[in-house]
Amino acid sequence: MPNIVALKLSASHTTVGGNKMEEGSLALDQLALQQQINANFIFHAISNYKKTPFERKTLDFMAKKWLQIQMLWREFRLRDKQIRRGHKDAHWLEHGYFQQELYELVHEKYLAARSCLSRDKRNLLNSILGQAELP
Repeated sequence: MPNIVALKLSASHTTVGGNKMEEGSLALDQLALQQQINANFIFHAISNYKKTPFERKTLDFMAKKWLQIQMLWREFRLRDKQIRRGHKDAHWLEHGYFQQELYELVHEKYLAARSCLSRDKRNLLNSILGQAELP
């Protein structure tokens, strides 16, 4: 998987509106870069969780990791709404943020992580209950 932060933004700095357009483009560039950094944090959090040996995955550990991933996802989602709300015009849709479909990729990874965490939690609870039934 490519390093999301390393992807170059194809910012189109058209000067249709003069200076205001350039400022808007720079603001969009900065928001898009923040999104890419946040996406990287989400990917790393998911990857680190998956690398953790099952023996270390306690209910408390899983709850903390899930909270961390949820907070990162919430921040990502809110910034995406901010970007889309502020840049609805057709000329903004040519910007790299809209072209690379970052939101869809991160959302897909987030849903997969949620599924993985649920499965691990279910397996842990089943193993705890299975051990408790033994004499």
